Amino acid sequence: MSENSTTSDTGKRDRTFALIIISVSSFISAFSGSAFTLAAPTMANELSINTTELSWIVTIYVLATAMLQIPFGKISDNYGRKKIYLTGMIIFSSSALILGFMNSATSIIIMRFVQGVGGALIFATGTAILTSVFPAQKKGFAFGINIGSVYTGLTIGPSLGGFMTEFFGWRSIFFSIVPFGFVIAILVAFVLKGEWKADVKEKFDWLGSVVFIATLFMLLYGFRSLPKNYGFGLIGASAVTLVFFIFWEWKIDYPILQLRLFQNNRFFTFANLAAFTYYTATAATTLILSLYLQNILGYTAIIAGLILLARPIFQAILSPIGGKLSDTIEHRIITTLGVAFGLIGLFMLIFLDSNSSLSLIIISLILGGIGFGLFSSPNANSIMSSVSRKNYGVASALVGTMRTVGQTLSLGLVTLLFAVLLGDLSTESIDYEPLFMKSSQIAFIIFVVVCVVSLVFSYLRGKNNYFEITNINE
Repeated sequence: MSENSTTSDTGKRDRTFALIIISVSSFISAFSGSAFTLAAPTMANELSINTTELSWIVTIYVLATAMLQIPFGKISDNYGRKKIYLTGMIIFSSSALILGFMNSATSIIIMRFVQGVGGALIFATGTAILTSVFPAQKKGFAFGINIGSVYTGLTIGPSLGGFMTEFFGWRSIFFSIVPFGFVIAILVAFVLKGEWKADVKEKFDWLGSVVFIATLFMLLYGFRSLPKNYGFGLIGASAVTLVFFIFWEWKIDYPILQLRLFQNNRFFTFANLAAFTYYTATAATTLILSLYLQNILGYTAIIAGLILLARPIFQAILSPIGGKLSDTIEHRIITTLGVAFGLIGLFMLIFLDSNSSLSLIIISLILGGIGFGLFSSPNANSIMSSVSRKNYGVASALVGTMRTVGQTLSLGLVTLLFAVLLGDLSTESIDYEPLFMKSSQIAFIIFVVVCVVSLVFSYLRGKNNYFEITNINE
């Protein structure tokens, strides 16, 4: 199916199959990530993996998915989104199977990178396929179901992952997703109809891809390495390569990332900026509150995990509703309202202290969940509705890249604050509690400011939803 084909060529049955397939795979990827995070310490103890190696095992997957989504998005536009999605699912599932048999840190790091490659292929094309098969007035609902499945995976991942690790071992986390992955791959190959690619294959920008990958690697790994000196060095180097990347992309005829999309498309530009800043403002909240609940209030990890479920539960419930609303209501209204809920939740956390009630945290988490539920799918609808069909792959990849980069910067900022103010203090130190609360308060103040910026960006996207314009995808 080329980009001259319309969604009318895709029947209701085929659209339903596409939504189920992509939503289930989104659930699996989210579940495996959140469950593995909980199982990682057990794996490290069993295999005698040190802290540095464990950090790489967790980090390399995130780096791979962040760095490769844009290049893979462009490749999917040229060669077909179904083909790329299928390849990604096979790589993701096969690497999970192999990971279940690994016994050394080096082999696990390598296979986690390979799994990240598969994840990047999936993330770069999933939203693009949904955009290709659903008519404009139903895209928001499809995005809402898909994003809701992600949050459902994040919600049950820690609890189910903990149960599986306790009774079946950490390897079961990897083995459990293999049958689902291969079933999805079979369905994609034989049930999902269509290919969805551009009519004219454009020359691939190899130099731009390499520079883009290098820039994101240095930026993201640099932030994860703060406050070490080489972390600052990597961030500085990434700024230099970013300037070169922008210059190169403006110069060539077929760039990997069409920067003119940002120049001439206010709706697209501000939707991406809103996503980047909103994820930056909110991603590290869970980390801070997890440490607060356990190290300051004295809750066990299990109880803390149950408390923190408040946000993803509301995200999962409200994402389909937010997506459905975006099919008929201005995106600007829904997304800005979502950011406002998140902003209120963050603002409440500025006043967190060692004597705060649990209700303050739960209400803040609920507001954050409502905010994300109203923001995520309508904002994805904004981005995908404001580009031509030939750019669906790149736009889909950009949605994931904005999320990953924002989340990484958020966690990097908190890591830097903890390193500067807490240093090597143990939780038993008399100075730990006041310094932890001080660093947390500074973090939340910064996040509130960034969230205000996101609120402004969300509103500035403008009034038009673009699905009202019949020729936007021509």
